[in-house]
Amino acid sequence: MSAKIRFTDKDHSLTEREIFASQYVPGAVALQVSDQSYSGFDGFGVAITPSSCYELSLIDPSERKELLQRIYSKDGVGLSVGRICVASSDYSPEIYSYDDYPFDTSLEHFSIERDEKYIIPMIKEILEINPDIYLFASPWSPPGWMKTGGSMCGGYMREQYVDCYADYMIKFIKAYAEHGIKVSAITPQNETNTQQNGKMPACIWHPEIEARFIKLLRQKLQEENLDVKIWMYDHNFNDTERVLWSLENCKGLSEACDGVAFHYYAGSIEQTKAVKEAFPNLELHFTEGGPRLTDHYDTDWCKWGLMMIKALKAGYRSFTGWNLMLDETGGPNVGPFIGICGGLVTRDSRSGELSYSGQYKAFSHIAPYITSNSQIYPISTSDAYNLDMSHYPIYPREIEGVLIDNQDGKKTVVLVNPNDHALQTQIKINGKLWYIELYADSMCTITVKE
Repeated sequence: MSAKIRFTDKDHSLTEREIFASQYVPGAVALQVSDQSYSGFDGFGVAITPSSCYELSLIDPSERKELLQRIYSKDGVGLSVGRICVASSDYSPEIYSYDDYPFDTSLEHFSIERDEKYIIPMIKEILEINPDIYLFASPWSPPGWMKTGGSMCGGYMREQYVDCYADYMIKFIKAYAEHGIKVSAITPQNETNTQQNGKMPACIWHPEIEARFIKLLRQKLQEENLDVKIWMYDHNFNDTERVLWSLENCKGLSEACDGVAFHYYAGSIEQTKAVKEAFPNLELHFTEGGPRLTDHYDTDWCKWGLMMIKALKAGYRSFTGWNLMLDETGGPNVGPFIGICGGLVTRDSRSGELSYSGQYKAFSHIAPYITSNSQIYPISTSDAYNLDMSHYPIYPREIEGVLIDNQDGKKTVVLVNPNDHALQTQIKINGKLWYIELYADSMCTITVKE
């Protein structure tokens, strides 16, 4: 039996070393593997936004292929989920819907022609590398004429256009299918609870209007024999109460939708466990959260490692970050967050040089090791290593981790130490104790071969 560790900290990036079975070390933190596991995780990914596609289109084709292989191939990071935008988001070079002809309720002017310039070609290049990637789509706004205010930027969805908008979404799914792009799931609206002060494509949906739309869309999907899932809400953890209210009070909603999508910008992921407890048949999906140019862009692997592991422990079916690629200014952008959000990869518009985020490194530690058949076991620290009150209010943060069993003779452990000091740890795998030193602010992957 042998084991190796790959670790990332301030001085190392995916550095590999051998580790060894050990005698019991009483002073080390004991890591405990749960007896409970789950499987069926769909994968990790990022948003293939219009801005990301635009930036990718500027790269030399051979260099672009090499980059996409690094991100999406099984020999690379192995991302297997992608979020695409239904028309414009705030991370688009331009603002448009697929039917900007006012009050065209017959949708005679519906067209995805503007997507065909650089969005669809880039998605198809990704599909050439990973044809099995799971794609889901989110709209940032219906056409402005379906909303209060008449603009894609801000406003509220008007109930009288719900049926027409369901037809609009069906047309989108079919139009992409004609290009060989299968949309496997839909969220009815990106961030249902905000209209972003009219500064970007956005739309508020009343819970009852959202529920009515989902039920109509489900009916139309069935009539068209389209195998597409619907994930409701697609907004922050902190309004889980809205989700629960809708599911409990809108008749037929829990049967019409397949899951609930969440973002990380407010609240904690633990709040969302209440949805799974009340509606165990619904899937949970993490659908947005990415690095910030202004906040440890290339060193925030612990932040994202913690978020990914917490999502796995909460029983989420997928984890999708934000933009695949942006430039050094966080653009192109048609919203208020310019200069804040960064891509998984940054392309410098002046030199063409590529740089990689801390989230990219976190994905590299976990995404290649999990498949839909993996058994995932939560890891926790022993109660004996709880809060040391003598150091209050400064005390260690808890180590987070999971064990992944692919029934292939190997077991993989992913651990995050978010503390500013190193920790001695031990974990029992296959009946043996293994000694692991977790460096300060580090993420690691341990593979044990039988």
